[in-house]
Amino acid sequence: MTNDTLAVIWRPHEHADEYLVFIDDEAEYKAWKDGSKDIALARFLGNYNIYSSGTGHTGILKPISKQELETAFFGDDKKVKDKSNEAAIQLILDNGKPQTAAFKLENAVKNATRGHGDVNTGGYQGR
Repeated sequence: MTNDTLAVIWRPHEHADEYLVFIDDEAEYKAWKDGSKDIALARFLGNYNIYSSGTGHTGILKPISKQELETAFFGDDKKVKDKSNEAAIQLILDNGKPQTAAFKLENAVKNATRGHGDVNTGGYQGR
């Protein structure tokens, strides 16, 4: 069973990593993109994480660090006052390309508070 998910993907230049955010409400996002900028981002974004993968958007995705956020999105530009996660998300939403992808539900983390399924069964090895 798959679940189609809309992601907005942005690549700063040809040789850079791709960065993406996931859209929860496609209708609200399309209205925002068409000019209704008074719609809050929280209305169509489920979380404020930006993900990247060194192998493209089909690879393993990981949330980016604050340093990667500042380097990839704002560079050495000292004139930029707001180097926040929200400003970077705004940049992705304005300049990125929406793409629908299918993710298998059985591989998805359904409740992050329970962990990611990592179990250490090796026990204590020290003496």
